[in-house]
Amino acid sequence: MTNYGYIGLGTMGSAMAENLIGTGANVTVYDLDADAVATAVQQGATAADSPAEVAAVSDVVSICVPAAEHIEAVLTGPGGIAEGTHDGLHIVIHSTVHPDTMTSARDTAREWGVPVFDACVAGGADNARAGTQLVLAGGVDEMPPIVSDLLDVYARTVVSAGPIGAGAAMKIAFNLMTYAQFAAAATSHDLLSSAGGDPKELLAAWKDAGQLGVLTEQFSGMLGLPAEHITGGFRAMLETQVGISQKDLSLAQSLGDSRPGTDTFIQSIHDAMPAIYGVHSASESPEETR
Repeated sequence: MTNYGYIGLGTMGSAMAENLIGTGANVTVYDLDADAVATAVQQGATAADSPAEVAAVSDVVSICVPAAEHIEAVLTGPGGIAEGTHDGLHIVIHSTVHPDTMTSARDTAREWGVPVFDACVAGGADNARAGTQLVLAGGVDEMPPIVSDLLDVYARTVVSAGPIGAGAAMKIAFNLMTYAQFAAAATSHDLLSSAGGDPKELLAAWKDAGQLGVLTEQFSGMLGLPAEHITGGFRAMLETQVGISQKDLSLAQSLGDSRPGTDTFIQSIHDAMPAIYGVHSASESPEETR
């Protein structure tokens, strides 16, 4: 039986690990959040004290951490995978990071004789638990069955994006489209509302014309939400989402593009995100940041 490792039990990571554990697989987990680890153990996982310990007992290790510096720490920091590497180990990175981070991880692990693949995920935590995510993968043509079979557990669809790093680039492009749609939906909603129109009918029109994608339809529940409802833990969750969106949009800017005005376009969406999610400061009106 294949032994799996999972490092990074945030919102997406914990949901993906839960799905994998639910298949009856042997799963060893690690995260700095002891509560997240305890939850995974209750679901049937085994806890490890370090990424090195996860790697030492695993055939495939999934990494789902927030940023490039966390991937570097997991791979080569104290107690990192480098200290637990062995023949037959494979690494799959699910984080949304710059493609250069993926190729750097590949080059680092190549020195250990360990292959690395990028398999970025989209679809949200509910789809992660159900194993119905969209996986945007780099290096699919090079993947051995032990890796491709794992992606089939996570995914409704696996898209072959290109070589190692292309999965990360595709995820950044995918997220740019998503956030641009959120910004356009929020702005359109406000324009119609200010003119006395009915935003519910606008949503109906979008659906009829096929303009409202699944993710934007899910987001549409935020439109017109009174400020007094955006408080406490709900506000904190939205602020976290704003941080994630702005990180992803900064990554999009870093990829570059030859089209005139592209950088300004992405920057405008980046700057609008607090207002789009309704967590702009009290001194700002939505129009000032949208």
